[in-house]
Amino acid sequence: MSKKKLSVYGNLVITANNKVEHLYLVIGQNSIVFVVKNTLVNEFVAIEHFEGSDAQEGWSPLIGFLQNNSTLIHSVFNKIYFVLNGPRMLLTKEHAMEDNLQYTNELDLVFGKKQDEEIYTSLVDAKYNLVYSVPDALSALLSRTFPTGKWQHYAQFLIQNSGSSELHLTIFDQHLILHIKDQGQTKFLNYYTVAGKDQNIYTILNACIQVGVDTNLLQLKLSGCTAPSSNFVNALIPYFKSFEQTAIADNGIGLELNKAYPDYSYAPYFIF
Repeated sequence: MSKKKLSVYGNLVITANNKVEHLYLVIGQNSIVFVVKNTLVNEFVAIEHFEGSDAQEGWSPLIGFLQNNSTLIHSVFNKIYFVLNGPRMLLTKEHAMEDNLQYTNELDLVFGKKQDEEIYTSLVDAKYNLVYSVPDALSALLSRTFPTGKWQHYAQFLIQNSGSSELHLTIFDQHLILHIKDQGQTKFLNYYTVAGKDQNIYTILNACIQVGVDTNLLQLKLSGCTAPSSNFVNALIPYFKSFEQTAIADNGIGLELNKAYPDYSYAPYFIF
């Protein structure tokens, strides 16, 4: 059964003639998180977290639930972004062809062929394209409610907000994202299912070995954290030059969220 896991509302100033807020719908494997940002004052002013059950098939039950239980769904926004947050994506070299056939073939080669999906590409890091796919059924359901919504991938924002030389570890409830950047260049980007302590440590350090980076020269940056994941993060810190955990600014709804979630577990949703 679907449920509303969290809702926090700040100072919303949305009107038809004063559209200063952007809506980001972060779409995970079985969750949708509404994040509203006031672009005039650069503050996050609302968040709603909806979660489906593993037993539900397709997106219809969850989207139907939020249509009846979201306070934000009927508001007016300046821009709306559908932010896909899932592992079916890759970084590849930019191709000269204008169509998506080459990108489709690469995505199918890595993840297997899927029917009824649309391929999207976004140029990142100057010479690489981020390639990802959106199921037609999901796109159709969201477009009925948000006809002006534009698709993005969470990894785009992750790359844009990265430092020069760091291993950025972003942790969600069921998966983590590993992004390695060395001297300004992305060396590695991948999604993993959150596993046990030893497996998580091995996955992260092995990725560093495979791309040939020295962890002693990298900052370990953490976004998001829950109690089960903190053990393996603490064990990783000695391998790196320094450590930083992304916090949520106290302005907007940040202060209330920080009191309720002092481990900053919702920090990954404040990347926009």
